[in-house]
Order: sequence, then structure tokens, then C-alpha cells
Amino acid sequence: MEQEKRRQRFRGKYDGFTLFLVPGLTLCLASLESWFGTNLSVVCSSGGLRLCFALWGILAGTYYICYTLYLFRLGNYRQGAAKGLVLAAGAFLMTAVLIPYKPDLNPEAAFLHVALAFLAPVLLAGALTLFLRFVSCRSRRQFRKAWQLMWYLEGGALSVFLTAGFINSFLELYVVTGLCGYLRYLERLLQRGISPSRSW
Repeated sequence: MEQEKRRQRFRGKYDGFTLFLVPGLTLCLASLESWFGTNLSVVCSSGGLRLCFALWGILAGTYYICYTLYLFRLGNYRQGAAKGLVLAAGAFLMTAVLIPYKPDLNPEAAFLHVALAFLAPVLLAGALTLFLRFVSCRSRRQFRKAWQLMWYLEGGALSVFLTAGFINSFLELYVVTGLCGYLRYLERLLQRGISPSRSW
């Protein structure tokens, strides 16, 4: 019986959002036009897609806030700086999608839209770095791969950006799905630490 439980598949708290809803909606929006020649802001800047884009951003921002703060609770992490970064990241993303992206008509608003959207994942990565430093003090070996995976994700995003020369839909899809998978991976590591006898 115990061996059967150990073989049970890991189920994360937010798996419905992590595996299907957030990456699925991002993929749908990104697939409306070229992944490499444009981005979500351009694709969804007019027509009925503006509402879809706003709803997607609000959903994604809320998801990242709730999931990351949940991981903080699992890791008994109570420092306010990282929590502030997480809340700011979610707020930046949700605000960005509510600002119309029309650089020809309103370049100032378009610039603010891009700046907020760019800073959102940067702030979230900063919060996760502070969190990893905290939990790694208890078990460096357990979280060594988490550090490596974070550098791989960040390096991959930078490579795509430098190759394309701008933020395209593929990069946005990469960042969104990469963060989803990374948060789930952290949850699995933290759950192992809470229940060492379990094998997820």
C-alpha cells in the first residue's frame, strides 16, 4: 500500500491553471499570427481581442500572485520584500494589459504598456531568487537543480530576445509557460521537504 502511494502522480494545487488554462490561453493568442514576427500586444491591440487580452492578463497576474505566495507559505518564507515584488509583478502585468497598445496614436501609453509588461516577469524572477536563497539555506542539495533551472530559463529568454531583437509572441509564450512549469517544480520540491517519506 505504501509503495502504491509513493508511485502516485504528483498533483499540484494549481494544476488546472498551470498545465492547461494559463499556457493554453497564451498559446491560443500567440497562434493568431506569427510567433516570431509579432507579439501579443500587437495581435490583441484592436477589436474584440482587446477584451480577451485583458482577461488573459488579469488571469495570469492573479495566478502568479496566488501560486507564488502559496509557495512562500509552504517554505515558511515571511520576508516582506519578496512578497512586495510578487504583488508588484502581478499588478504590473494586469495594468499593462489594460493600457491600449497603439504606438502611433499614443506612444506614451504604448511605452508604459511595454515597460510594465517587461518588468512583471523580471520582478517575479527577483522574488523567486530571494525565496530560493532562503530555502537553500536549509538544504542546498535539494534546491541545486532549482537554481540551475532558473538560470537555464533566464538564459533561454535572453537568447530568444537577443536573436529576435524584440519581444515576440514566442518569447512571451516561453516566459509564461516556463514560469508555470517552474512554479510547479518548486511546489514539488517543497512538498518533498514537508513530507520526506513521500515520493512524488
